[in-house]
Amino acid sequence: MIENNILYLDGKSLTIQEVYTASTVPLKVKLTDDSRFAIKSCREKLIRQIRNNPEQKIYGVNVGVGNLKDTYISPEESENFQVKYVMSHNCGTGEPLAQEVVRAMMIIRLNSFAHGVSAMSLETVEMIESLLNNDVIPLVLKEGSVGASGDLVPLAMIAGVMIGLPESKAWYKGTLLTAPEALNLAGLAPAKLGFKEAMGLTNGTNFMSANSIFASIQARNLLKTANLAAAFSVEAIRGEKDAFNSFLAEKRPHPGLVATASEIRDHLKGSLRTTVEAQKIRFKGQDTSTATERVQDRYCFRAVPPVHGATLDALERFDEVLTIEINSVTDNPLFEENGDNLIFHSGSNFHGQPLANVIDYLKLSLTSLSLISDKRSFSMLGKNLSFGLPSNLAIAPEKGDSGLMLAQYSGASRAGENRVLSSPASVMSISTSAGQEDFVSMGSIGAVHLIKVLDNLKTVLAIELLCGLRALQMTNNKPGFLTGDLCRLGEGTGKLFHTLDELLPLPEGDTYLAAEMETVRQFIDSRI
Repeated sequence: MIENNILYLDGKSLTIQEVYTASTVPLKVKLTDDSRFAIKSCREKLIRQIRNNPEQKIYGVNVGVGNLKDTYISPEESENFQVKYVMSHNCGTGEPLAQEVVRAMMIIRLNSFAHGVSAMSLETVEMIESLLNNDVIPLVLKEGSVGASGDLVPLAMIAGVMIGLPESKAWYKGTLLTAPEALNLAGLAPAKLGFKEAMGLTNGTNFMSANSIFASIQARNLLKTANLAAAFSVEAIRGEKDAFNSFLAEKRPHPGLVATASEIRDHLKGSLRTTVEAQKIRFKGQDTSTATERVQDRYCFRAVPPVHGATLDALERFDEVLTIEINSVTDNPLFEENGDNLIFHSGSNFHGQPLANVIDYLKLSLTSLSLISDKRSFSMLGKNLSFGLPSNLAIAPEKGDSGLMLAQYSGASRAGENRVLSSPASVMSISTSAGQEDFVSMGSIGAVHLIKVLDNLKTVLAIELLCGLRALQMTNNKPGFLTGDLCRLGEGTGKLFHTLDELLPLPEGDTYLAAEMETVRQFIDSRI
């Protein structure tokens, strides 16, 4: 929970919005007192148990990891082993993650330790807290995780900063420095890791979860934008509204479908441009046969409730799984208290398959949104598909204007890439660790692709909104088009038109389209 600009972590009640807020504002982070007690108690029992029974083999504690699980590590070598482990796991590649996403990784990791069953020392766990609260954010690269045994590589990059490896880097108050420099400026001493702690810091699904947090927030925004854009496009073509009526929706009561139909109805409430009277007006150059009462529109307009609604249902399932995940313990082994002793359980809580599956589900659902949005743009630009809109929405074709034709090319390329990116990563397992880890989730790959799918979708929606804006600017209260009351837009679409028309007034002819597209992308971002 968040109180007085502090996010308190108890391991059980963290929400998607809390992680997002604490990562972007950012907020201070603090473990609850009960969590500190549980962490300390579990660690003390582990140390006592190792001293009393040094021959007992515990995975990742006094034996090696992965395929080296049978290799005994003496207490004398334990501290060196932790450093070697962190160094050997630091093999990330690619571009850096945004600092906000790294913060989210650290918050989720800290919340996992708050359960007090990972046998981490309180000092090590509090080091994560200190990094967050002193604005020391490790440099983490996007590539290297296969989504099983946890997100080992990206989490090891955080661990490298915690122990002050000179090769590791971190931002301190926005400046990228070596880990020792960043820790020194923040007044922090490097952590000294003991039994199990290196593996405890790296076994977890936190890279997948953190990226999924940001994907969830953005997906919800883009889905709302997609519904508004669809209603805007219906206005542009003077579309048929019956496809969104409550009778139809209630006879197929998928929650997403019902909610989407209702949202579209709200956006179009009060619209006169979408009435039979407006549909019968013949626009300048429009084929007489198409200036008539509309019976049905094409699927890209008419099928918005089931298509957009299915995406909402996928997002709800995604959030359900993600909420469980960020309140779970995802390292290995875990320790169950049994009086003064601990029972250790070695399993696979770190395996990313639960997240990987819903990441792929959401990816393909969002790809459908981008494809149907591109179809609506295509329809508004096509002379034979737009019910009288000027061809390509070109303002002065007689002067050589191309209109928005090439904007749709740009959107089609992004929608096309989404088709490729939505290929399921969760069935692309490749064996690792000499076959000991022979089925991995690849959820980390899916998460990176999900973020790119969302960025592509934003571009596609921006182009649809730009087409809708230009269509309405060119045909409302213009000679040869609609005039008077029939120009009236709906409650939601009317507000949208007013906002976009101020941002991008109708130009005299062709413009530098990339600038207009970016203006609309920024408008979409402002809706979060």
